[in-house]
Amino acid sequence: MFSSSPAKGGPSKMSKIFKKRSKTQEPPPPSQSIELPNSEFPTPNTTPVPSPARGFTPKRITLRQELDPFNVSASASNIDLGLDDPDAKRLLHDVSMSYTFPCKYWLRLTPIILLTSTFSSIITSLALRSYKPYDGSAKDYHKIWEKYFINSRYIDLTREVGPGSPVDDFTVMPTLTNGKCWKYIEGFCEVGEEFTYTDHGFVGTEVRFNEGSLGSGIEVPAKWNEYGATISDVPGSVSLRPLYVIDVTSKVESDASYVVSVQDILDFEEEGFTGEIAEGSVVAFRSGWGKKYNTYTDDGIPSEFSSVSLEALKFLHMDRKVLMHGVEPLDTDSSENKLGAAWLAHNNRLWMKGLARLDEVPQHGCLITLTTFPLKGLTSGNFGRHVAICPDHNFYDAASWGEKFHTNDQGGELNLKEHPLRRGTNGVMVVDKDADPTEYCKSVTSLGCDEEGNPVWE
Repeated sequence: MFSSSPAKGGPSKMSKIFKKRSKTQEPPPPSQSIELPNSEFPTPNTTPVPSPARGFTPKRITLRQELDPFNVSASASNIDLGLDDPDAKRLLHDVSMSYTFPCKYWLRLTPIILLTSTFSSIITSLALRSYKPYDGSAKDYHKIWEKYFINSRYIDLTREVGPGSPVDDFTVMPTLTNGKCWKYIEGFCEVGEEFTYTDHGFVGTEVRFNEGSLGSGIEVPAKWNEYGATISDVPGSVSLRPLYVIDVTSKVESDASYVVSVQDILDFEEEGFTGEIAEGSVVAFRSGWGKKYNTYTDDGIPSEFSSVSLEALKFLHMDRKVLMHGVEPLDTDSSENKLGAAWLAHNNRLWMKGLARLDEVPQHGCLITLTTFPLKGLTSGNFGRHVAICPDHNFYDAASWGEKFHTNDQGGELNLKEHPLRRGTNGVMVVDKDADPTEYCKSVTSLGCDEEGNPVWE
């Protein structure tokens, strides 16, 4: 290697040679520059760097394009070094290994050193980008929860169901009764004995229902298709999706049987500034049908209701590739032969019906949670919870839509009733302001009591 300092008494011999050659030798024309392909740097060796006496002079280094440390394609092949000596590649490597040149020649070598540093930065950036800690993803989602979801609005899109809920001609009203002991347990319960707060420390409920149009739910292909998926086949990956809400309320007001067309969807994409509906998302249609939902028990479900045309369903699923669509009425199809439902089922698609409070949901920018009760082989998904999660923007009226997290929500502590719960005549547990509070742990069979017979929660 070259000496790091000149000899005492004047410039070194090597520095005189460099000075002489820099004055006499012209730089090579651009055509003599070389390209360095990827991974062609020589391995470290002890071969001396070619001296100026052998005809080599360092030349100016130019970059043909800006290097992006996050662009994998950025490599040595994108750099024009402007070196005409066959040993240039070895010099580039060896110079990066040694910083012993005299200080007065650093300016000539600075471009080469900077280039070497740039390559090191690229390699470091790529390595850091590809590195993923074992628990990094979990921490990232926790930060998303803390930054966004805690400050979001939650709009429950699910209808409560029970005795008195509106049903169609194919659905039987559900019934609820006291839960009973179905198997003899010595010292605890007899077969057929009803569970009570006093004697057992808890109560149970037996529910009887049939599949059909009951409240909010996800319909599955098996209801129409003997080869189709049942509710227990629905994968967990459907649980959280982007939500779009297309409003056709004004059209339904003038035509109760309005059928959504492909043009309605295209107009929404254009006027809503959303671009094309995202693949894998959920598209709900707001029609205003649900605003009178509570009157349908006595007055009956309207024979006329808005639905989605077969062409629009095909467009959503085949062109936009959505996960599913949803409507407010208890049926997604108002056609006489249920063409839309049949097409969806025999193409093994999902769809939703009976959605509530769509008038409270912004048309875009929200997510929707989709849960089902995975009863094995069930051909309908009426039992689930669907919630829209929306940003808490200041231009929304916080008092008129959605719910926010409160302190007790974070810890999981729910609100207490003002009075004890008792089962009503229709089997539903309701608040009874005339009921006397239960004295827990007075029975030897009661659960939830410590060794001294006292409630563990007191």
